[in-house]
Amino acid sequence: MPADSARRPRLQFSLRTFLVVSCALGVGLGVLGQLFLRYPEVFFVVVSLLSFAVPFLLAIGTIFWIGLGTRPAWSTPICARCRHDMRPAGPGRATSCRECGADLTGPGAVLFVRARGRRWGLVVWAGVLAAVPFVGTGVLMVVRQRAGPGPGALGLLSTQELIQQQLPKQIDQPWVWRELESRLQAGTLSQQDVDDAVKALVSHMTATRPKGWNSPLHWQNRFVNAAVQAGMISDAVLFALCDGFYGPKPVIQPLARLREGQQGLNVEVECGSPWSGQSGPGLELLWQVDRVLLDGKPVKVQQNHKSGQRWTGRYEGGLKAGDHEVTVEVECAYVDPSKLIGLNAGDLPKDRWPQARKRWKQSVSAPLKVYTPGESVVSLTTDPSRKPRPSGGIRIDRLVVQPDRDGRKKIILKVEFAEGLAVPLSYDVAVAIAGQTVKLGQLWMVQSGTSRAQGGTQLEASVDALDPSIRSADVLLTPNPRPIEHRPEVSDIWGEPTTLRGVPIERLDLEIKPAG
Repeated sequence: MPADSARRPRLQFSLRTFLVVSCALGVGLGVLGQLFLRYPEVFFVVVSLLSFAVPFLLAIGTIFWIGLGTRPAWSTPICARCRHDMRPAGPGRATSCRECGADLTGPGAVLFVRARGRRWGLVVWAGVLAAVPFVGTGVLMVVRQRAGPGPGALGLLSTQELIQQQLPKQIDQPWVWRELESRLQAGTLSQQDVDDAVKALVSHMTATRPKGWNSPLHWQNRFVNAAVQAGMISDAVLFALCDGFYGPKPVIQPLARLREGQQGLNVEVECGSPWSGQSGPGLELLWQVDRVLLDGKPVKVQQNHKSGQRWTGRYEGGLKAGDHEVTVEVECAYVDPSKLIGLNAGDLPKDRWPQARKRWKQSVSAPLKVYTPGESVVSLTTDPSRKPRPSGGIRIDRLVVQPDRDGRKKIILKVEFAEGLAVPLSYDVAVAIAGQTVKLGQLWMVQSGTSRAQGGTQLEASVDALDPSIRSADVLLTPNPRPIEHRPEVSDIWGEPTTLRGVPIERLDLEIKPAG
């Protein structure tokens, strides 16, 4: 074998090194595969780190290894004068250079040089490190393209994993529903898959809002409508979805309190959802009140209004004191929206309903309390922790005097209620002005959460005359439960009288000049 070949360094690996590297690669790929299948988000993070951080660390390690490592080096003897290769003769056999005749026995006459050659192993290693970021980035791009938009690599999950694992976590987000819609359009979903997805939605709706969704199906609507049009939802599951969206049954709004001998009972029923036309469950709900029963007996009720989700009627008969029950019988139907084109579904009578997917009758009941004429319904409270502030919970907006007919004067009081009151208010209102007390009427307010019901925010009364010098008055607020006792949610009101003194008067009556 030539000396050059024998001395040239070669890239060699031992069997042990090969086995260790193979095992490490196998374990690493196995871990990445499990992350890819079970935790795609973690997989993307790990691959990103491996693509950029690992090559950098390995490059640094390689530099340290080369710098700190030692290895034997082969060298070649040459003539110091002419650089002739002395290997054929050997340095111990010649005393003079064959080429130039120089004496080789003196100091520095023979030089020894190292033939390094190209270190192809390091070149290959550098190429691998340089390629890793590009390969990692390419892998991520391919995987993300197959995974689809949104978090979680949803496109790589099986349909059952998508529905059972990801859908409950992201049921109010668009990503899973878009992926399901894409698979539905591609024909890769079975009816059972669609039913399973809709069942998960129904469970969420009924657990979150058991009385009806009362909101659009923001992200689910497109998938649901596509499935309904394709006939991919079973009737039982579709009807369950409609029940969860519209509510399981109509609702009678709380009935006003009545006293014995008082004529007239208003009944209000709500059914359905205002969002069905924009983002509903794929079927329209039609409904109609058939009749109203009082203590199990039908009574004549005049319908006042029927539109969309609201029906109101009035019973004009009197009621005896005691506990009663009002029952409303309703007929309902689920109809394909395509059959309602050109029709006003909100007030369509049932004899004009199109053929329905489902049609049924149901009844709902509500208690009614009728009090004796002298019975206390609403009590007065003076609990300091509930005291309305400021000034009895009332702020005077304007107190105005205008000219009235026949030379009289009209006093107009406009008020506003304070925010965040912890107690209902109900007052008789009067003004003390020019030595007389003028009754203006009654006002009331009850707040429940973010909603508020109120009455009497502008009151008026007339007086015969009012001296032009009168520029202020006192407003008197006297608690009176009667104006608010019809509200079933009110059990007490604020019970302390309040006087708002020195309220300025706008004398607009004095600005009008006589004609001529």
